[in-house]
Amino acid sequence: MVQLPRARRLLRPLTSRAALLSRISPRLALLLPLLLASKLAVRLAARGKRAGSSTVSSAERQQLIAELRAEVSAPLPHAIGGETLDADTYQRFLQVHGWSLPKAAAMLSKDIEWRKRVRPRALRPRHMPAACSQRGWVVLMRHQGSGNLTEDEPSPPEAAAAHSGRPAYLPTLRIGHYFGRGKGGGGRSLHPPHTKPPLAHWVYTRHGMPVTYVNVRAWHPERFTSRDECTRFCAYHMEHYIRRMPVRRGRRVQRACILISLSGFKASMVPHVCECIQVLRRHYPGRLGVACLYNTPSYWYPFWRIFCGLFDEEIMSKVHFLPASVADVAGAMAWVDKQQLHAFL
Repeated sequence: MVQLPRARRLLRPLTSRAALLSRISPRLALLLPLLLASKLAVRLAARGKRAGSSTVSSAERQQLIAELRAEVSAPLPHAIGGETLDADTYQRFLQVHGWSLPKAAAMLSKDIEWRKRVRPRALRPRHMPAACSQRGWVVLMRHQGSGNLTEDEPSPPEAAAAHSGRPAYLPTLRIGHYFGRGKGGGGRSLHPPHTKPPLAHWVYTRHGMPVTYVNVRAWHPERFTSRDECTRFCAYHMEHYIRRMPVRRGRRVQRACILISLSGFKASMVPHVCECIQVLRRHYPGRLGVACLYNTPSYWYPFWRIFCGLFDEEIMSKVHFLPASVADVAGAMAWVDKQQLHAFL
């Protein structure tokens, strides 16, 4: 039980930030109590986790995985959209809880119920048309025989740069676009895990992690038809990650890379970012290999202090703010490839 004075000391700096952010955007006023309570809970849980952590041997890990499989049996694949819960899945849920069997079992049970309802592996662009028609979250591809990443269709900043003679903002990026132009002006569904343009290949880091690029300026979650669409869209991308994970050195890569350009971030995005964080934490633990944030605006950091409260220690250790010299996807990829990262569990 946490003593009341101690809880007040922890909340004091958070309430001052709440007052500041509420002046920045009145929309945050309804969300702040939940965020502050979540941040306090994560802080206290992290302290308890560090205090009670212990070294688990390989034999003990295998025993815990077997016990978790016995306690939380894997559902039939068709019940959760076509995926199969393997030993790596059980291991990821145990790892994020410091190999605590009761906590991992509770989290995994809730995740299975969520998968039965959402069926993330069976999601397709038609289930979230407003989200998939945008170019905010895109999959990097590379032309066969080319060492460069090239842009499929110029977005407005690149088009303007081409006419002005200035270098394009993303001069070497090829984007896996979810919707093409069909007859009658409609969109033609392009489901990236199964189809992609001819002579193109998915882009991976040198560690084998698949890469998705998030251009915040082109992301408009306020246009989604519902909050569930944001949840489905995030889950869809995570399942896309999993499908693209290659086999390296006889093992399946387990983690993914995400590059995020923060230029154009708006306060109205906060609830949607929080929803994506919750999907990542609750349903895809251990899947993040590295998250690279760059083009950071000066007003970003008050929001970052809020988001920190939603991250657990495992996710926080994977988030990196890149140097100011990194301004595009090519620079971010070069930075990632120089790092010693773990693509496996």
